Amino acid sequence: MQPASSEGGRRLIHLGSSVVPLGYWITGRNTAVVIIFIMAITMIGIELARIYTFRGRRIYQRFLGSVTRPTEERRLTGATYVFVGAFLAAVLFAPTVAILSMLFMSVGDSTAAFVGQRYGRIPIGKKSLEGTLACFFACLLLTLPSGLTLPVATAGAATAALTELVPRSFLNDNLAIPVFSGAVMTLLIGAGL
Repeated sequence: MQPASSEGGRRLIHLGSSVVPLGYWITGRNTAVVIIFIMAITMIGIELARIYTFRGRRIYQRFLGSVTRPTEERRLTGATYVFVGAFLAAVLFAPTVAILSMLFMSVGDSTAAFVGQRYGRIPIGKKSLEGTLACFFACLLLTLPSGLTLPVATAGAATAALTELVPRSFLNDNLAIPVFSGAVMTLLIGAGL
């Protein structure tokens, strides 16, 4: 288990990934897709250098080693999945859905971790009911200015919260939350809800 300060640093970085959907909103879809693609490819390159070269590992450890989980030492870190998930959301979904699904990942997931680790009492696997509910309500609040209908917003938020529950060893939620929640909202919008 990592020290609390390390996990706190990870949460701040994760919450900071909200700049990706903010950048999308400011620059527009076409520019955002290109920038996010470049960031995703850059992150994959950094990860490969870190995993497969001594020098890459040494440089990475100096700057980001303190926020890397032991389980990520020989695999991709959550940061890379953030950019891959954001890229898929930007390419696959309409702007409102893409931005919300990215925010669900950054804000919703961070809220779940904070509330679950601090106040979680009712376990659901390795997570908690309190964290899951916090994720759901945080995501639902994010939809308020979007103009989405209540059924679409609720389904998107619920999908994000349920996806966050899946063990990380099975599916990385940084990738899965934007893709799954965005897909559900897109399908329901297409169905006229």
